[in-house]
Amino acid sequence: MHRQFQHTTHDRRSSIVYSSSVGKAGLFSPTDYISWENTPDGHENENDATGDAQSDEGSFQTPRQSLLDANNSRTLQRESQNWRGNRRSLPESLIEEERELLADNKMFRNPSDHQNNYGSTDCPTEVMQVWENAVKSGKPIKTTIRRESKVIGMSALPLVVTFLLQDSLTLASVFSASHLGTEELGGVTLGSMTANITGLAAIQGLCTCLDTLCAQAYGAKNYYMVGVYVQRCAVITILAFLPVMLIWCLWAEPILAFMIPQKELCHLAARYLSVLSIGVPGFVLFECGKRFLQCQGIFHASTIVLFVCAPLNALMNYVLVWDERIGIGYLGAPLAVSINCWLMTLGLFLYTIFTKEETRPLKCWNGLIRPDQVFKNWRKMFSLAIPGILMVETEFLGFEILTIFSSYLGPAALGAQSIVSTIASLSYQVPFAISVSTSTRVANFIGASLWKNCIVTCKTSLLLSFVCSSLNMLLTFGFRKQLAAMFSKEEDVTDLVVATLPILAFMQLFDAFNASTAGCLRGQGRQKIGGYINMVAFYAIGIPMAYLLAFPRKMGVGGLWVGITMALITMSVCQGVAVFRCNWREVIDAAKSRNEEVQESAY
Repeated sequence: MHRQFQHTTHDRRSSIVYSSSVGKAGLFSPTDYISWENTPDGHENENDATGDAQSDEGSFQTPRQSLLDANNSRTLQRESQNWRGNRRSLPESLIEEERELLADNKMFRNPSDHQNNYGSTDCPTEVMQVWENAVKSGKPIKTTIRRESKVIGMSALPLVVTFLLQDSLTLASVFSASHLGTEELGGVTLGSMTANITGLAAIQGLCTCLDTLCAQAYGAKNYYMVGVYVQRCAVITILAFLPVMLIWCLWAEPILAFMIPQKELCHLAARYLSVLSIGVPGFVLFECGKRFLQCQGIFHASTIVLFVCAPLNALMNYVLVWDERIGIGYLGAPLAVSINCWLMTLGLFLYTIFTKEETRPLKCWNGLIRPDQVFKNWRKMFSLAIPGILMVETEFLGFEILTIFSSYLGPAALGAQSIVSTIASLSYQVPFAISVSTSTRVANFIGASLWKNCIVTCKTSLLLSFVCSSLNMLLTFGFRKQLAAMFSKEEDVTDLVVATLPILAFMQLFDAFNASTAGCLRGQGRQKIGGYINMVAFYAIGIPMAYLLAFPRKMGVGGLWVGITMALITMSVCQGVAVFRCNWREVIDAAKSRNEEVQESAY
């Protein structure tokens, strides 16, 4: 997501929201609110990410005083000079967006009325000055549903593509293995879910600490520490998951057999995990590398890499699973995923070295860190990472429990559960993209103290989610037979899928509302409330009801999804109440306090 409202003052500085799709039903990385002030260069140390800044007269000032001086006396002049000296120092789209909002409120000339080029006098300082004058005079800056629909929609479109490409990595494995047979489909399902809950999701949660640490260091112009944090996180994460990889290779089958009655499924899942372990270090490096670039404002690199690796992954699945000459059957599916984990890392590495973008990411790389630096300040890293791990693991564990439930219903039920989950995950990517866009937009309005606009944004998000979910519902219900036939030719599996998809179609409405309201809460900085609601809805309502309906009531796989639907209804209602019944003044004050704390900790 790009940064918006970049020209507001310190008290109203907007926030950046990091979020990534890592699974089904509202999984997201924690929101981080980062202040991106222009700050004086200095030599920062590792403990406080800053050092003394030398004044123009040659004397030394405190970091805080240097920050105030930069903000109060030189910011406008410096930005104006930067604009004249480097016309692309700020993306034109950001300037245009602020200008359009001011034009809607008749405080600025309409964008269509001027020549939109860098040579005009209509530069960032002018936009900022108009904004500041409006705030000082107390004039409200209002938005509309039409404006918010355009902004959220345009921001969500590239995210949909990214999320679908990322989701296709798992989809290709399920799709290729499903045509081998029911047991192979069940093995992939059990193996991939076990890999997520015990490895991949936890890795993504742990790496979220870089969203805060690297962004703070980069905002403080402490580029050296950005590289240190990334390397430290990568080394610690790989070391932490070496025992997990060892368990996958040596003891996965007996551990799974303790919970799953079908021994053949446990054997296939264990083989899946042993091959997938080859790609775990590559996955760690990809997650760290992605955040290394994101903290510098480079969000499109991972999308470019996925544009190459996603089709390549599908091709590898076909070749390694089905090709008569070099195909190895079932194990080709996890091998394709492992190879692509390393290829994605290689792609980010090549982008970082050879990119022609004006932002040069290598300025944050100063070579490999010394061994004694690896474990310094690791407590701070884990204090930020543990909440991210818990939030991700909570919901992944919920779906792992459903997978275990379905295994007791038989191989066909487990295969059907895998297909329905895959379809649900695919259909979720559009409302999830809207959710990420919404969280960014709400955070920006809160950073600008425009809380009434937040209400408009939240209502618009719900409206867009309803439109998308209605379309998903119609497609899922109308093409349920064709969708089932795409994934499996086993009649007992397709019958279960066709019978369950109408429930999934109805669930789409509340799944989208859940995503939208969760995005609003993240934008408000109240994701903890969403986490509490998530836990209660899943573990007090959804999973118990799923068990009751699937077994005592003998509704099978359909009963599992009815239980999940009830959890999502609960989450949507509770999160909606939390969003629209909040104290906006407290939300704005909390955002200002966070920005000040982040800035002080960075300086």
